[in-house]
Amino acid sequence: MMQLTISFYNHFIHFCPCGENEKNAVPSHFVVMDDTQLDLCFQQLKQEQDVWVWYRHGIRRIVAYCMSHYTYVKAAGGLVEAPNGEQLLIKREGHWDIPKGMVEKGEKLKQAALREVNEETGLSNLTVRHLILKTYHIYDKYGGWHLKQTSWYRMYTSAKSNTLPQQEEGITEAVWMPKSLCLQRLEQSFASLQLVAKTLKTETNK
Repeated sequence: MMQLTISFYNHFIHFCPCGENEKNAVPSHFVVMDDTQLDLCFQQLKQEQDVWVWYRHGIRRIVAYCMSHYTYVKAAGGLVEAPNGEQLLIKREGHWDIPKGMVEKGEKLKQAALREVNEETGLSNLTVRHLILKTYHIYDKYGGWHLKQTSWYRMYTSAKSNTLPQQEEGITEAVWMPKSLCLQRLEQSFASLQLVAKTLKTETNK
């Protein structure tokens, strides 16, 4: 049965079907709730509390709730790897991040990811390898609450070249670094990027 995780800065709300108790050990710091009061569930998240929600009425009801309470937007980006194995992170407004941005009208997700990485880092000769995962997070900006779906791709560049951070987007650095350091910095960044790091670790251990 489907699970859904939505983040808000450094915190998560995790929706899991009832009856999965044996399969999912709820971390002790999570507030445990159910889907009878979704407003309250999201209020807890916005108050910077991790929330675990057992749902009984189906994931579609939760998705419908989100679509009616948040402006839904799509973004895409990519974690670029160089021939020597180093990976590229940017620093945006003081936080380590992966290059990404909004999907434009009529644009495919992979196209948007390639364009945004090029614009934010100055890199070209990029190739998309595969989708890492899609994350979801909420934020209050641009006149209201939004729910953003971000598609994160693994990318490769044929040559490790100098970068040109897109400063008008608040990007001050675009830095090549070893994979281990890249994972470490993602694990210390926003909750959505922590999920990316977790997935990358799982891929490595397969």
